[in-house]
Amino acid sequence: MELRLGNRGLGAAVLPVLLAALAIWCLPSAARAGSWFVDEASFHASAHRDMACADCHPDQSDGDHPRLDKLNKPASTAFNRETCLMCHAAVEEELAQGRHAGKPLMKTQDYNRCVACHNPHTVLGPEARAKGLTPQSDMRAACNVCHEAKTELPKPAPEVAACFTCHGKVTGGAAAAGSAKFARGQGPAQPAMCLSCHGPEAKGPARRLDAAAFAAMTHGDMNCLTCHKEAARFPHNRQARVDCLACHTRHDEKTIHEAHSRVECGACHLAGVTPVRTPEGRVSFTVNAGPLQAHSMALRPGTESCARCHSAAVTPQSPAGNGAVGAANAVLPPKSVLCMGCHAATFSLQDTPSRLGLAVFVLGFAVLGLFWFSATNLGKDGQDGKPAGKDAAGQTHGCPAPAPHAPRENRWRALFCDVLLQRRLYRESPLRWAVHACIFFPFLFRCAWGMLGLLGSLWAPASAWPWLLLNKDWGPTAVLYDLSGLVLLAGLAAAAALWRREKKAAANAPRHDWPALWLLLAITLTGFVLEGMRIALTGLPVGSSWAFAGYALAQVFAAASPSFLARIYGWGWYVHAVVTALTVAYIPFSQLRHIFTSPLFLLVQTLRGRR
Repeated sequence: MELRLGNRGLGAAVLPVLLAALAIWCLPSAARAGSWFVDEASFHASAHRDMACADCHPDQSDGDHPRLDKLNKPASTAFNRETCLMCHAAVEEELAQGRHAGKPLMKTQDYNRCVACHNPHTVLGPEARAKGLTPQSDMRAACNVCHEAKTELPKPAPEVAACFTCHGKVTGGAAAAGSAKFARGQGPAQPAMCLSCHGPEAKGPARRLDAAAFAAMTHGDMNCLTCHKEAARFPHNRQARVDCLACHTRHDEKTIHEAHSRVECGACHLAGVTPVRTPEGRVSFTVNAGPLQAHSMALRPGTESCARCHSAAVTPQSPAGNGAVGAANAVLPPKSVLCMGCHAATFSLQDTPSRLGLAVFVLGFAVLGLFWFSATNLGKDGQDGKPAGKDAAGQTHGCPAPAPHAPRENRWRALFCDVLLQRRLYRESPLRWAVHACIFFPFLFRCAWGMLGLLGSLWAPASAWPWLLLNKDWGPTAVLYDLSGLVLLAGLAAAAALWRREKKAAANAPRHDWPALWLLLAITLTGFVLEGMRIALTGLPVGSSWAFAGYALAQVFAAASPSFLARIYGWGWYVHAVVTALTVAYIPFSQLRHIFTSPLFLLVQTLRGRR
């Protein structure tokens, strides 16, 4: 049967659903969420303020409270319609006549659940409503509506005050849940709400918390509900994991060596837990049996705390080692400044290959600088009266000399076109420009992307976008990095083919720097292999398939065991790092130095007003 709804029919079908949702949304939060707290001021102004709690909750006055068999059930199970009808029998008679509160019954309303509309702790009597009060009113600021303004609420009846010790929103929520304040002598005698189940003297199966020890921990002076926002409501066991990033920001990569985008904070910071890998590829944790230590967050110094996952063996100190959660056995250093050409790296040098490579790089350019500045004919014509670097045919590197810029062209615009767009090379040879572009622009793009992520993580760590840029498994990062890597690989292959063709075509072909080409090729290939190993080691996490080239290689590596991948990944990382360091060290002594000298030369010419 085909169902057809016109505009009116669709509106008639959707409108009741929207109204029901709006009614639920507009309810006080305590009623909507099944909260265990009662706002004392709202209760004082309610129609039930003269009643004892046991009048409506008789099953909670038998001494067996809280009832552990009910804590983890939905809030609806805590309501009994007959309790309301003991005092509101006339409501049932009116419902039998098809009306409620003088109005016809609505088909979309469940009249068997009074609390769906009426919060018994805040519902107002006729007198309060006549004075303009509503359940949404700020009762603490509305004292003068009924009587002279007070600075504090009148003390409730003793039996109500006993319940408010735990369930009062101020008495029980703001103070009693602050489990460390009492230990430091700043609060009440005991945090009744939380420690009534989780304290050392509590009964039942709940995990025990040493409140005195907690007082000395990182969050020892904080209210429990600051982190466990949904703890004081039904069902108690359906709480979401604590979101540490609601107050804290992520560590930058220099601190923890890698973004750890898949790792929950607690997997590293909490004591008494074991990191585990979820089916989606994230690293979560489970709380160990025994005394509850999960609130202790002090990390061991240096990289000692990293051994929880980065270890070759599974031990009490390394419960997730040997590739159990997709971590390499070795604690690898953060990517150094040498890696910025391709990756989101750090302003650091913590590995030996990078230190040696940068030292040779700086020393090489220092020697070249001394040589250049000592030359007396720097920038002058050659001995034969022709510009240096050109032959009799007016060519450079075997190609026609580039055409000069337009006389009126802005010199800074010319600098931009010559450096970033490689215009001089294009005028010299469009083919050489295309090959060079396939090498230059992937490096430029990856460097800009990584630098944006790095600076964002340092300057705006509370924002989400820097961490997306640093997340290797985020779709745009994964696909663009793989695409740029393949373009680079194609450019290197095209350069090799072009060089071979030029060598065969001309006897005086320009000298090409083959070692530089092989080093760049080695960097690219080892990078792809390392990416495939990472994806396989981390269990093909969600989003990694966007890195299509690395993901294809990961299918091959996935045949190996996690322990084997965890063991060899560190070696692969250092092979890639050594090749990178060799390339950087080789730059001053190779044709690759034009990466720095050509833009510098053009900048100097621009500053001098020359084109």
